[in-house]
Amino acid sequence: MTKKAFVLFLALGLVLSLVAAGCAPDAAPAPDGEEEEAAPEEEEEAPSAPADTVYQVTWQDIDPSGQAQWFAIEATCERIETASNGRLVVTPHPADEVVPRNEVTPAVAEGVVDVITVNPAMDQGRIGPATYMLTASGLPAGPSTTECIAWLFNGGGIDQINNAYKDYAYCIGASSGAAELFCHSKKPLDTAAAFKGLKFRTMGMWAEVLGQYGAAVTTVAGGELYSSVERGVLDAFEYGPPSTNWVMGFHEICDYIGLPGIQSPGYTKPVLVNQEFFDDLPADLQAILEHEFMALALDSYNRVAYDDAKAMQMYEDYGTQIFYVDDAFQKDIAARTRELCIGYAAEDALFKQAWDSQNEFFTVWRSLTGIVPDYTIYD
Repeated sequence: MTKKAFVLFLALGLVLSLVAAGCAPDAAPAPDGEEEEAAPEEEEEAPSAPADTVYQVTWQDIDPSGQAQWFAIEATCERIETASNGRLVVTPHPADEVVPRNEVTPAVAEGVVDVITVNPAMDQGRIGPATYMLTASGLPAGPSTTECIAWLFNGGGIDQINNAYKDYAYCIGASSGAAELFCHSKKPLDTAAAFKGLKFRTMGMWAEVLGQYGAAVTTVAGGELYSSVERGVLDAFEYGPPSTNWVMGFHEICDYIGLPGIQSPGYTKPVLVNQEFFDDLPADLQAILEHEFMALALDSYNRVAYDDAKAMQMYEDYGTQIFYVDDAFQKDIAARTRELCIGYAAEDALFKQAWDSQNEFFTVWRSLTGIVPDYTIYD
């Protein structure tokens, strides 16, 4: 092939290739009912995030529903669900609904329930006398409820509870009660002598102290107190704060109530969670639970205290007689309880840790005494 023929051949090939390109068929249309796939650079969308896991949480309390602390628990559950955007759904159960009230601690340890509120005094048989010091009810001449809350969240109290409950659960907050009535009785019990030979219902360290005064102490379940007094099994008893006792109808069988509640000046019920359940939660949900269970401590106390104030007015309107415990008797109660505490601290390491912690904290805390005036514009 000559050079001229070779050039003509290349030119012809170029022309044919251009024609072929111009005549190439369009892309085949998509079958009926299907849309043509869009070009990625024009229609690309960010992939949707996977649905968040919803954690269903079971909470068992030790008290019945229909009272101030229960309403605070319900409100806490609602706040948790809202704060978590529906990722934590907590279902509360009153006493005995999932497990018997005295079995809540092993139940949370085994994962039968995820969360419990418990009176540590109920766990003395499992943990030992240190439970008296862990803001349980029934610590004579002990801290008030506000002092309990302060010690828990600012004085290392939660650490003390976690040390005691390390084989069972993890403490992240508390539900609060209030000072209890000294007693319901058929006569004033304002001195130590009045308790000699008295058939009296109580529990915990107060039972030990009353035994020193010669009382015939027994433990009766709350639901059996009314009938026990009617049948003469009991002469008198202590149970709970005014609003709780009013609902139980105790004013119908006993003419007197005593003040102040030195045998139980205040208490909180620690909130314990199953450790594995808590550890498996995302960090933001752990933070929500810790925050809301701290808020519960104040919310429940406010509700209980106000209901107690209203209940005291109802006792007065009903005609219930009120007596006041003699100052010398109160001082002696505090002294005897202190001696018991010192004895337990010498024998039990857990008790000593909590006892030392509270002594250090409350010695400072009670420097506030005298700042708040005794007289107000509301008196």
